[in-house]
Amino acid sequence: MFRKPTTFNQCREARQRGFSVIEITVVLLVIAIIAAFVVPQIVVQMRMYRLGMAARNVATALQRARFLATSDNKRTGISIAEFQRIEIEQYDPEGLADPQSRGAVILPEGIGIADDAPRKVAFDGRGVVTPLPRESPTIRINGSDGYYTIVTVSPTGQITIAESKRQ
Repeated sequence: MFRKPTTFNQCREARQRGFSVIEITVVLLVIAIIAAFVVPQIVVQMRMYRLGMAARNVATALQRARFLATSDNKRTGISIAEFQRIEIEQYDPEGLADPQSRGAVILPEGIGIADDAPRKVAFDGRGVVTPLPRESPTIRINGSDGYYTIVTVSPTGQITIAESKRQ
């Protein structure tokens, strides 16, 4: 009933106990090659996500300023004081007092606003950009690796975000 294992069966069982060093090395090499292609793409996508998030934050600050201007019937706008900070300000109708801060937006690390962007964009009580510009104000948001996106404010107060582009 019970047989004694033969030499052939003993050798086969010994070979089936685990993976050889060469097999493990080949698997690790394949994983390393796949990672070499995937990791840079993930890094680029993360940077593009942060740039898009910054553009949406700027657009939200502009929309909030426009909303405050129309709801309170007071001149309200944004002020770009620093490279990565946008203040939402409501102005005194008589111009006697300093603007009141209504919030702020801080852009993510490595994202900044271009030097040629307008430092102030304001809306009147009707939600129209004031003073009425000849061209639509555009705010260029620069990413860390040469990509940028543009937020445009039409004279009527509509805000659009362009797709990200490479310089």
